[in-house]
Amino acid sequence: MKKTKKLIIIMKKDLRETFRTKAFYINIGVVIFLMVMLGMETGKQISTLLEGSNISAIQFLLGTFAFMISLMVMMLFCVYINAYTLIMEKIKRSIESLLCTPLSIKQICLGKTLALFLPSIILGWLCTFGSIAGINQFFIVPVLGKFIMPGVAPVIAILVVMPIIVFFLSLLVIALQLIITNIRWVNTIIVFAMFGVAFGLSPVLKFGPSSWNIVFISLGVAVILAIIAFLVFRQVTKERIVLSSKG
Repeated sequence: MKKTKKLIIIMKKDLRETFRTKAFYINIGVVIFLMVMLGMETGKQISTLLEGSNISAIQFLLGTFAFMISLMVMMLFCVYINAYTLIMEKIKRSIESLLCTPLSIKQICLGKTLALFLPSIILGWLCTFGSIAGINQFFIVPVLGKFIMPGVAPVIAILVVMPIIVFFLSLLVIALQLIITNIRWVNTIIVFAMFGVAFGLSPVLKFGPSSWNIVFISLGVAVILAIIAFLVFRQVTKERIVLSSKG
């Protein structure tokens, strides 16, 4: 129980810092703009399918759109927005004072990981299902008179597997920032990791709305990312954190 409280304290502290930054809200605006533009484009493609009432094709298009939107939004918030707080901690060297507390390295890493993970997941879900609702409201319901959701497999991948991927990506981001001095190197590695995740998930786009291969491939990517994140996490020590913050 005490360990959980310590994690929550670190998480709340980082979340407060995140919500105070202008970059967080600017990027929310950018994401909403991109979401609207992509939603309109997808809606136009769906409109051409509505003439033949091709429900299966519409579900496939919605599933692909929802999966890619969730991946894009979650990774964007995880990597480029919430990670800003740890960068500022290193610049101000306030991370060193955190090391003087009774908190363990594991608690510090997990607390900061949760501060990245939770907003990314919540915002990703809101954007994804908000987009689906918008496409239905403006393009599908007026023609068919009913609401169409993506297939079960894409929805499970978004609700269950995607959070696993984002959690271990968040852990990787935190671990890299704690042990590497040069922020540019950190950003380069993270960008490669994002491309690796996107490349690993790219076969998902070939499957239909009822194919469970979407879930299996996503789980495979999650396992690989978990192994990499765990190996990097094992390299995090107090000495390396101090050295990286002084660089």
